[in-house]
Amino acid sequence: MNRGSLRVRLVWSFVAVAAVVALVMGVTTLSLLRRVSERDVERRLEAQAAAIVESGDGRTGLQVCSARNALRTSGVDLWIVVDGRLTAPPCRRSPLPAAPAPSIEAAALTRTEVSSGTGGGLAWALAPVAEGRLTGVVLVRPVSGPGAGMIGLMAGRLVLGGLAGVALAAFAAWLLSGRLAAPLTRLADAARRLGAGHLDTRVAVDGDDEVAQVGTAFNDMAASLEEHDAEQRAFLASVGHELRTPLTVVQGNAEALLDGAVEGEAARRRSLERLHAETLRLGRLTADLLALGRAGRGRFTAEPADADAAVVLAEAAEVAAGPGGERDVEVELRVPEELPARFDPDRLRQVVDNLLDNAVRSNPPGKSVLVAARAMDDGRAEIVVADQGPGIAAEDLPHAFERGYLWSRYRGTRTVGSGLGLSIVKALCDAMGASVWAEPSPAGGLAVHLVLPAARS
Repeated sequence: MNRGSLRVRLVWSFVAVAAVVALVMGVTTLSLLRRVSERDVERRLEAQAAAIVESGDGRTGLQVCSARNALRTSGVDLWIVVDGRLTAPPCRRSPLPAAPAPSIEAAALTRTEVSSGTGGGLAWALAPVAEGRLTGVVLVRPVSGPGAGMIGLMAGRLVLGGLAGVALAAFAAWLLSGRLAAPLTRLADAARRLGAGHLDTRVAVDGDDEVAQVGTAFNDMAASLEEHDAEQRAFLASVGHELRTPLTVVQGNAEALLDGAVEGEAARRRSLERLHAETLRLGRLTADLLALGRAGRGRFTAEPADADAAVVLAEAAEVAAGPGGERDVEVELRVPEELPARFDPDRLRQVVDNLLDNAVRSNPPGKSVLVAARAMDDGRAEIVVADQGPGIAAEDLPHAFERGYLWSRYRGTRTVGSGLGLSIVKALCDAMGASVWAEPSPAGGLAVHLVLPAARS
């Protein structure tokens, strides 16, 4: 396993914290045990010193020496306070070891009540005596006795307990880090598969914690990428279909002309006219692709200015009348003589050309396409392009200007274009500051409405 992995770092972090906690608790516990042991020795020495004074064994030198010899058998030594100074009793040397004199402050030697203390590895207790020069009896005992043994035993057990705690913390950290690291590892593997092109990759999401939220966000991103990829594939399929037809016509007519299969001036002219029409169609499709590419990168720009929209609408209707006549579709124009507004004339022409191209193609022969406009009360200009074709369902109207939506929605039921025109219309209107929407036409079919900003002058 990688030493720098999240799981290893978590385990080592838990172990370090557990070790520090065990060390602090061990030191604190041993300090308390040592103090309790010392205090216990002090209390026993206080009781013995008080008993010696009360029994009168500390009033004469012989009694003091006798008591000293008796106490030494239990590891306790006896000292006396004479004229405010700590000194050894005037006894013969004893073969038993004696505890050294404790370090007691001068003020403590003059106390009138039993007192005790520790220091230098010794515990002592002083009982006052009011007998001439002898003013006190001091009992001394090394602290490193049975109490120290108990501390040593406890220290060993604390070490074992600390090691067990550290091991338990490491085990718990290993399990917890596994629960944390496993989803992240799966997420990293899924990201690699997604980067390799497997857009259907998803990760299992368990719970509602932060890791689960990351997994949910990853799944949402993967779904968006898969949907975008599907749209791109559908778009390319549509473009391929649209290109194939005019290219086939161009190739067939060009070969017929080269082979001399077309006889007569009128037939050759018709072939050339078909070549010209399909070439224009290819040009429009190519322009759509380039325009849509610019729109996708936010490159559509417009230079709005005060102008007459009626002029632009009349020009667009005149151009659309040619393809409309070939399909027996009339382009009807209902606009005022003047329609002032603020827009980019070139961009508005692109918008109307796209709308008329869609309307003429979807309109049934013998019926008309309407281009109408009016000046609104607030100075804005409303334009409507309506056809009498099959229209679109009400639930699809909000998506009509999405790239390729109508193509994917209706390609199996009717002849549709590349699905680019309306998305280009929306991008151009946004660039000009105009609003656009679609709704059912009163005569059947689809009506697209434009509202241009009011002229400033």
